[in-house]
Amino acid sequence: MKFPDKLFRDPVHGYIRLPEVLKPLVDTREFQRLKRIRHLGLSSVTYHGSEHTRFGHSLGVFHLFERLVAELEYKGHKFSDEEKVLGGCTALLHDIGHGPLSHVLEGVLTPGKKHEDWTQEIILGPTEIHCSLTIIDSHLPEKICQVLKGDPKWQLLTNIIKSQIDIDRMDYLLRDAIMTGSTYGRFDLPRLLSVLELNEQRNSLVVQYKGLMAAEQFVFARYYAYWQIYFHKTTRGIEKILHTLWARAKELYKHGFFSQGGVSPTLQPFLEEKWQPEDYLIIDDVDIWQALKSWQFSSDDILSDLSRRVLNRELFKPVSLPENPPFDLHEQCKQVVQTHGYNPKYYLLWDRASDVAYDYYTSQDEDDKSKPPILVRDSNGKPQDITKLSDPVRAIAGKRKVGFCIYVPDENCRNDIKKLIENATK
Repeated sequence: MKFPDKLFRDPVHGYIRLPEVLKPLVDTREFQRLKRIRHLGLSSVTYHGSEHTRFGHSLGVFHLFERLVAELEYKGHKFSDEEKVLGGCTALLHDIGHGPLSHVLEGVLTPGKKHEDWTQEIILGPTEIHCSLTIIDSHLPEKICQVLKGDPKWQLLTNIIKSQIDIDRMDYLLRDAIMTGSTYGRFDLPRLLSVLELNEQRNSLVVQYKGLMAAEQFVFARYYAYWQIYFHKTTRGIEKILHTLWARAKELYKHGFFSQGGVSPTLQPFLEEKWQPEDYLIIDDVDIWQALKSWQFSSDDILSDLSRRVLNRELFKPVSLPENPPFDLHEQCKQVVQTHGYNPKYYLLWDRASDVAYDYYTSQDEDDKSKPPILVRDSNGKPQDITKLSDPVRAIAGKRKVGFCIYVPDENCRNDIKKLIENATK
């Protein structure tokens, strides 16, 4: 008996059709957990509609894999059944390792371990996802991890899912733009898909010559979204508060402050830094919010104050810094914050653009050498880095722009630090 495909109604792509054979993957507890993890973490403090989840994004990336493969096959590029199953499962599971609030607490809850590491650990098991994959193909978990790690055998699938012009970015740029209600991050998806083809080696995507403007639009969507959504000062400010709050909670736990309670069993392993994979698979956004609701009544003034600030959107004040700040600025700012009655260890927060999980396109001498450039065919059909064919893209991709600022707890601190900077840079 053949069962019907599962249909999901999606705000970005309309109906997403999931083959019946993959439905058990989505029904696993590990995949359902993604419904409780916001895709943009704390961005709702800036854009109140941005409460979408990793669950929807994962389905969206799978949907785009199906669409792109159909488009490429229409142009004569054939995919084997093995490639289709492997690529579809990898697209569906590429973010399964994200933790609470996605990138916000990455490397904070589990120091030294990123979501990519957790993704592979979850896929390799022992988990419900691992069991579901082995029913399809006993070697499928290992193959998916090979794709995620960029094994040359599966280079095409890797580049389709994770490269410089890939289905992961295509989905999250559109999804984040729609859910934040902004125009930043939008581009002509149908047109972009229609102008993609494979290179002669069949290991990478290439934009047809006629599709240069579609590729330019994609690059600029990525650029604007970076500065207006992912690196928005308000969002970054509250993320930094959560970081310093967690540091305070760990410090208190280390000295026995929570010995009489005040920490949920789900978060305790992470305060101790003695977590196991099963601990990680239990926690989600709910655990963080519940901790903040509890800690706002803490007898520790710092933990209480920082928790209330995150819960009630009582933000720190940002101060933009020059690209080359005076060498002793940090010490001077600490003195200002301390003078106003705050502990600078927890109330002087530094932020820089390179700390953001997302990025925008730069030329290869500046960017990650492990990712190939966006290739566009020139008028002679030769694939070229888009920066060699597009003046607008070359203008933003030649040098990475630096964003650097500090956050302080109130307006008086900000005014004094502004004067400090002005005097130091005269």
